[in-house]
Amino acid sequence: MSGSVRRRANAGNSGEGNVRRPPQGSGSLLRFYTDESPGLKITPVVVLGMSVCFIGFVTMLHAIAKISAYTSSKSA
Repeated sequence: MSGSVRRRANAGNSGEGNVRRPPQGSGSLLRFYTDESPGLKITPVVVLGMSVCFIGFVTMLHAIAKISAYTSSKSA
């Protein structure tokens, strides 16, 4: 039997391969999207708005740095 690949028998395998099912009960992934989950609750619109504001702020700082570098090199 050299060169042959041996597969492990898996009880309850219905031909789905290594598909992992989410755990049942209170510890499932759906708990993160319910009102019982602890933490800060913000909507996706707020996250998008904060991201756009952050990108704008970084772009503004970049422009200010370029302008100040140009004016300081011109005066020296």
